[in-house]
Amino acid sequence: MNTQYDLKPVTLYVATRLYEKYQFQARKQGRKTAELIRNAMQDYADEHFKTKNSMKIIDFSRTVTLKAGAKDFLTDDTWKEDFTSGRINI
Repeated sequence: MNTQYDLKPVTLYVATRLYEKYQFQARKQGRKTAELIRNAMQDYADEHFKTKNSMKIIDFSRTVTLKAGAKDFLTDDTWKEDFTSGRINI
């Protein structure tokens, strides 16, 4: 068991064939079936459970270029259109 995380035991029902596929892959990879299922759940959560990020953690320097002569984001607010349209990924 991975002691890095606080794990919660759960009971869930899945199709027998799907579970057998996970068991097969786990044996093939030398891993535990539960580990593969946890990883699949985490991958799904990472992809589909969007969280709001604080503006403090957004690295605009890699995604936004200020107009020539602008000193900061306050004097050049053209980045707002990119941010609100989704062209800036956070």
